[in-house]
Amino acid sequence: MRGLVPPRSAIRLIGPLTVLMTWELAARFGLVNTLLLPPPSKALADLMVLISSGYLWKALYASLFRVICGFALAVTVGVTLGIAMARIRLINDFFDPLVELLRPISPLALFPLAILWFGIGDGSKIFVIALAASFPVILNTFAGARSIVANLVRASRSLGATELEIFKGIVLPASLPFIFTGVRLAWGISLIVIIAAEMVGATVGMGYMVLEAQQTFRTERVFAGIFVIGVIGFTTDLGFRRLRRWLLPWYRETEA
Repeated sequence: MRGLVPPRSAIRLIGPLTVLMTWELAARFGLVNTLLLPPPSKALADLMVLISSGYLWKALYASLFRVICGFALAVTVGVTLGIAMARIRLINDFFDPLVELLRPISPLALFPLAILWFGIGDGSKIFVIALAASFPVILNTFAGARSIVANLVRASRSLGATELEIFKGIVLPASLPFIFTGVRLAWGISLIVIIAAEMVGATVGMGYMVLEAQQTFRTERVFAGIFVIGVIGFTTDLGFRRLRRWLLPWYRETEA
């Protein structure tokens, strides 16, 4: 009987395909206003136009360049600061209040200041992404480094291990699962922030493309942009999961 069960990847497609088919049929039979909710087939057709014209690639390049730069800064600073805060009390006492004060502030509330500091170009958007995405990395890295059993560190020191050896052999392996969780959250936040930032101040990018389509009532293009953003988020998160399985073969998430 086990051979008759479809693969899990096929089962996971049932939900999205059901939603798309229901949406398509509702639009075709006039159950919804197609100006506000065009059928997926129309959005897909407009997506093909965007691809063939090259407009989509230009917007994607601008957005992904900003996202990758901001995300890389967030991960670098977040991992370094998170481990330092977990291992050195003075650094934790200094930075913890700053992190907790800045963390609840919306990135878009700081975007006008970022424009004043870095201009309307890429710099302001990279800054806002790096700031917003760094907090989940800091907190998860801190939690991972703090999850280590103190007796394990003491035993390593009693056996003559140096601080570098303790870091490489104990602190880093214990923190990596938490770091990957923070990285996945940071990537999702980066995608959210770039779309919002490009809607506020940009002349090219996925956020600008969606906003421009909304202003001209081209809702099929709005949904085409949303679809592309969703696919990018889904596929990249899947890549992060597979990278974690490859780098951490000993770690497995609890599954029902």
